[in-house]
This record gives sequence, structure tokens and C-alpha cells, in this order.
Amino acid sequence: MDFFGIGFQEVVVVLVIALLVLGPAKMTDVAKTMGKVVRDLRRASSEVPKLLSMEEDDKPQQPPAPPRQQIPDQPSPKEPDAGKDKEEK
Repeated sequence: MDFFGIGFQEVVVVLVIALLVLGPAKMTDVAKTMGKVVRDLRRASSEVPKLLSMEEDDKPQQPPAPPRQQIPDQPSPKEPDAGKDKEEK
């Protein structure tokens, strides 16, 4: 059994020291509080992925852009050569 990188014997030593420092009455209150904290953290950590996936689903999906139509190159209309007429006269 391995808790946060410490073995079973180390966990027992920490619990015995906590029992001596806090006393039996206070130790039960601390254990209850720690249990609630751990339960709330687990619940919150399991809800985070659900909330993130819901947030992604709520984002409006943009429709794909319509395909661009290619306009063929059109030759420009020819202008009458005004300069030629003047030169020929």
C-alpha cells in the first residue's frame, strides 16, 4: 500500500502521532472532515470533464463556408483607338 509515496508503516506512524496530538475526540472530527473534503474533491474532479464537454457542445457551430465560384477571366472590351483616327486624318 502506497499513499503519496510513503509506505504503510509511515502512514501508521503519522496516524499515531495525530492521535496523540489531537486526542481521540478531536481525531474523529478531523477524520470526518477529511472524509468530506476528499469526497467533495473527487466529485468536483469528476464533474470538470463533464462541464468542459458541455461547454464545447454549447458553442455555436459555424456552417461551412460555401465553395467559392471561380470566375473565368473575361477579356476587357476593346476601346476604339481614338489616337489612330487622329493620326490618319
